[in-house]
Amino acid sequence: MRIVFNLGGSILCPEGVPDLNYIKRFSRFAIELKREKHDVIVVTGGGGLARKYIESARTFKPPESFLDLIGILGTRMNAMLLIASLGEYAYERVVKNREDLQHAIGSGKIVVMGGTTPGQTTDAVTIAVAELLGADLVIIGTDVDGIYDRDPKKYKRARLLEKVDVKELKRIVRIKGHKAKPVAVIDPVAVKLLEQSKIKTVVLNGRKIDNMRDLIEGRKFVGTVVGE
Repeated sequence: MRIVFNLGGSILCPEGVPDLNYIKRFSRFAIELKREKHDVIVVTGGGGLARKYIESARTFKPPESFLDLIGILGTRMNAMLLIASLGEYAYERVVKNREDLQHAIGSGKIVVMGGTTPGQTTDAVTIAVAELLGADLVIIGTDVDGIYDRDPKKYKRARLLEKVDVKELKRIVRIKGHKAKPVAVIDPVAVKLLEQSKIKTVVLNGRKIDNMRDLIEGRKFVGTVVGE
């Protein structure tokens, strides 16, 4: 199986400091998958690290495209940390574009990448990569159990959706314009790409490694399946 993971910055680097314990746990999991002959590609978010630098730079009123570049660098720093943790099992460089990706996939190792282009979040990168590579499964790991009908951090009665079609997902995540910052669960550009690609995509809590294993092995899991 070819699996593309999107690890949100909220679980990799939640408060601007890398969560080394989580990075080690996920690395062990990814290595196990690789030993089981799965192809593993990981796209990392920026989290608190990127957010702090973006908000600091915003003080000087640069264009959003400049702030996007700061965010991309933050995602790539998290990617480099994951590569370090994976050791010999990882492709040795952070993938930055399509040409790098094709070469990295040919290495037979775990491929790690962050952001690529200003104006595009790592959610969108994940779906685009999955479509390009013909992935079997996309796993979007966040700090909540999936997609809710409302923000679970604000509303105690928020309901976890076991399945959501793209039309409903568009309604849930609808925002206007682009602003350089981490986004909630999955961003609108990624939703549009999902509508085109129709790749099986699941949003779940990326910290719950055993739950991700259950999903991959076809057992009952907690999360939200995106699709028709």
